[in-house]
Amino acid sequence: MSIAATFEIEYLQYLDADGKLVRDDLPAIARDVRQLVELYKTMLYVRVFDTKAVALQRTGKLGTYASCLGAEATHVAIGSAMQEDDVFAPMYREYGAQFIRGVKPREVLLYWGGDERGSDFSGPAHDFAWCVPIATQCMHAAGAALAFKVRKEPRVAVTVVGDGGSSKGDFNGALNVAGAMQLPLVAVIVNNQWAISVPRSAQTGAKTLAQKGIAAGIECLQVDGNDLIAMRAAMDHAIKRARHGHGGMVIEAVTYRLSDHTTADDARRYRGEEEVKAAWLREPLKRMKIYLMSLNAWTEKEEEDWKAECSAKVDIEVNAYLETKTQPVSAIFDYTFAEVPADLAAQRAAVIAADKLSEMKHDPSVVVLGEDVGVNGGVFRATQGLQQTFGSERVIDTPLDELTIAGLTVGLAAQGMKPVAEAQFEGFIYPMMEHIACHAARLRTRTRGRMSCPAVWRAPWGGGIRAPEHHSEANEHLFTNIPGLRVVLPSSPGRAYGLLLAAIRDPDPVIFFEPKRIYRQYKEEVPDDGEALPLDVCFVLRDGSDVTLVTWGAQVKETLEAADALAEQGISAEVIDVATLTPLDFDTIRESVQKTGRCVIVHEAPRTAGFGAEIAARLAEEAMYDLVAPVERVTGYDTHIPLYRLEMKYLPSVERIVAAVQRTLAALAKACPTRRSSNGWSPKAAP
Repeated sequence: MSIAATFEIEYLQYLDADGKLVRDDLPAIARDVRQLVELYKTMLYVRVFDTKAVALQRTGKLGTYASCLGAEATHVAIGSAMQEDDVFAPMYREYGAQFIRGVKPREVLLYWGGDERGSDFSGPAHDFAWCVPIATQCMHAAGAALAFKVRKEPRVAVTVVGDGGSSKGDFNGALNVAGAMQLPLVAVIVNNQWAISVPRSAQTGAKTLAQKGIAAGIECLQVDGNDLIAMRAAMDHAIKRARHGHGGMVIEAVTYRLSDHTTADDARRYRGEEEVKAAWLREPLKRMKIYLMSLNAWTEKEEEDWKAECSAKVDIEVNAYLETKTQPVSAIFDYTFAEVPADLAAQRAAVIAADKLSEMKHDPSVVVLGEDVGVNGGVFRATQGLQQTFGSERVIDTPLDELTIAGLTVGLAAQGMKPVAEAQFEGFIYPMMEHIACHAARLRTRTRGRMSCPAVWRAPWGGGIRAPEHHSEANEHLFTNIPGLRVVLPSSPGRAYGLLLAAIRDPDPVIFFEPKRIYRQYKEEVPDDGEALPLDVCFVLRDGSDVTLVTWGAQVKETLEAADALAEQGISAEVIDVATLTPLDFDTIRESVQKTGRCVIVHEAPRTAGFGAEIAARLAEEAMYDLVAPVERVTGYDTHIPLYRLEMKYLPSVERIVAAVQRTLAALAKACPTRRSSNGWSPKAAP
């Protein structure tokens, strides 16, 4: 048996816990004593800030706060090694790095004080906000790195994850794609030995966390994270090689979380006092102070004077935070969409009163990514020929991982690209939900408009093509309840073309479901003229006077056929294609119902809590007195869609739609036997 591969992980340290040099080959940063003093002063400033922030929380002036105690050297090394145009994707406690990059302490306090304006910080506008969903920021950093590579920019994306977060698929997916694509990504694992109460030993059986980069083909290094010189040297090396096109790097910074996980935690419940005392002997500020004093570059008096100055500086920041007035309630609506849609504007007014794929030719920022979208042209050949035309850097075949696709998409969009991501089927989109719901839909709100996510997620949707399990879902309602998302469902090739162009050009994230049945069911000449159709607008496909039929997606076909069948009985049905589910153009629906007095809603998704229930509720709230019969819904059943032998029995049929219309007319006849429809139809004459 031969050996396929072997590896070693280098450990880097210059200063030991007593502040003594352990090697002679000093890096450039160690020879610049003046800069070392400035970095040490920044570490002291961070320590003073952190102490005051914890005190604010303990006195009820701050929400839950995540301390950075013990990680100052690692964080300061990260921030000081980066250039301004690099991108930083932090967790939520890397204050030293962010202060160096221009974030104000008052903004950190504002964020932990429960005000989203804290995320609209003063650092580089392209830096990501704090990230609560663990490790998901790693995929966004990879997406940003991909944007730099596509645009051939000498920039680097840096992300930070904890030892616990290194177990997440997001982290490993980011490393995998960074290795596969040679992305300029530097991932720092801050190994502080505890993921809340879970020790490092329970995270992995690997000897080091750094070696997780080996499987991805990325250079990796373990560093004494309490040694500022070693950490800065490691960051300088990693960023330089990434900037020059030599790929990413993983740095494991071995340190210790000297504080509780957050102020909501009590670490005494799961770790011993002796362990913490031993960690304090290795902490980063003590060793750096000793080293600088050994060089006669720092004195005790300078230490005390600087601490007093830091305290005064931090007090100014604290007072600025405490004096910040709470936003008006109407601010809730300000950053959900780039432009507030009419329906949301009405909600905001009520609150105040109470208190393209052809677009790729014209827009070089548009990229397509997904599984098999390139050479193969996608499962349904929707992207066929694009890679041959635009190249593999703009039509990107990703690893087989929906989580990776979604995370990269957020990162790309946040850095000025226009990604169009594909999930092969709507049933495969569930792994993408965390990045879509937690990041894409929230990024504008989270950063108070500083960042946004102008991305499109495409997915073949719905049943009717005899596909296996998870290939026929129609769960659009899972997305319509996520603020900040547009959900679009075209019903014909022409509307698919026009609405997709509009989605790509839209400044907000769009979920674009493509009914699988219309890929083959409709043939229609669609001119490639670059003309988009309007989003947030319903399309009236057929005028009528007796009943309003509301539907979307592939079900438009059956609904139009039902309208034809009803016309043979003398019943005039108006057919509305909703097209954009959210934001909903309710005015068109209400005006139609005011004219007809009846409404039947048709959709493939299960009945309970489907989007039809929202439309019915709005009609009850806003058009109750215009209705002459209860609203009817013709939907899928509250079951999983069956496999293809029973699939068509599950989907709404022409017969079921016609029967629902007849029930609305019969309800009127029962309540008012002498009233007839506008065409003289009487339910007694129905077959």
